[in-house]
Amino acid sequence: MSIDRKRTEAIFDLICELVASGQAECRPGDICTLLRERNQPMGTWMVRREFSKLADEGLIAVDPASGAWHRTGKAAKPDSDAA
Repeated sequence: MSIDRKRTEAIFDLICELVASGQAECRPGDICTLLRERNQPMGTWMVRREFSKLADEGLIAVDPASGAWHRTGKAAKPDSDAA
């Protein structure tokens, strides 16, 4: 598995964690905050890029009115074979 794919899966796992904690929507800044708290900081632009990849896979979608992202009905684990 490539480093890029691992990063994409890590971001998706964090989104799933937020959803499990009751937060239905999130923004890249929410993920950046979690990563900083875990001493794994990542730039907002990198997180946003991963959001775009996950959206392309149909796992998350953005609400154009609010700019918040949410999981879709297809939100299973990202395909590890995709790269």
